Amino acid sequence: MALIHFKKENLKKLKYPFFSLLSVVAIIVVLFLLLPIDIQQSLAWGIYIISAVFGIFLGVLLSRLNTMHIRLLKEKEEFRKKNNEIHSYMANVVHDLRSPMATIYMISELLENDLESISESERELLTTIKNTSSSMLDRICYILDNSRLEKGLNSGNMIAGNPYEVLIEAVKKHHILAIEKNIEIDFSQVDEFLINVQFEKEALDSVFCNLISNAIKYSMPDTKISIASYIEKDMIRFSVQDQGLGMTSDDLEKVFGEFTRLSAKPTGNEPSSGLGLSIVKKFVEAMGGEVFAFSEGKGKGATFSFTLKLKNKR
Repeated sequence: MALIHFKKENLKKLKYPFFSLLSVVAIIVVLFLLLPIDIQQSLAWGIYIISAVFGIFLGVLLSRLNTMHIRLLKEKEEFRKKNNEIHSYMANVVHDLRSPMATIYMISELLENDLESISESERELLTTIKNTSSSMLDRICYILDNSRLEKGLNSGNMIAGNPYEVLIEAVKKHHILAIEKNIEIDFSQVDEFLINVQFEKEALDSVFCNLISNAIKYSMPDTKISIASYIEKDMIRFSVQDQGLGMTSDDLEKVFGEFTRLSAKPTGNEPSSGLGLSIVKKFVEAMGGEVFAFSEGKGKGATFSFTLKLKNKR
């Protein structure tokens, strides 16, 4: 009732200027009719000429505005095409850089682990090469992932199926990194027979890889990373829990931001670009889900989780 009353009051306020304008127009008409006939005719011709000139001016103005609008639309389309071409070119260049950079990383890692006769300074140099190439790989992957996100995930690539195989492949990719720190990756709590989960394979692979990589980086040696899945109404939730350094409340507020530096540092001096978790958030949201981070505090580990939709559920 208060809302209706408010609207009526507004209508009353609007009526006053309307009636005032109507009164002014009425007075002008009456004064015009009181004038002699010859003056009325002269004024009428003057009004007619002014109206005609104004009409022509308005027509020319509208024509020019329309021409300008069409030109701007064409320029906008040309800019969009050029922008897409530049993005495509840069994505191809960055993609071509990924393979040689990965090769440099793998060779430096093999040399660091297998050569026992090298000096300490040489070993430090190999470690620097490995860490630098790893950081570059992270940035290359970030650029490629962002390029995909800017174009938008192809709805034709979204499937309703079982994401278990995607998880297994992501775990395999990080098997060696986990072994180096004697970290166990336990995914026994993930349902192997999930169905109708909506996801895009490459996007989900990036999500799992970034979360597992992050858990390994911030976990102490001889600990465990636990991955689980849960059905929650019309969603499936995946969680990645580590026994690492944990996070402060301030960390939790900014953990999904780009180039974020947290209070904790990687336990094995691994490089960290601060980009992986921002990509996780973007990909999950692009697939229609949400991301979450939880930690009881410093030294108490962290849990990252995300949801995906189940098909044919409301």
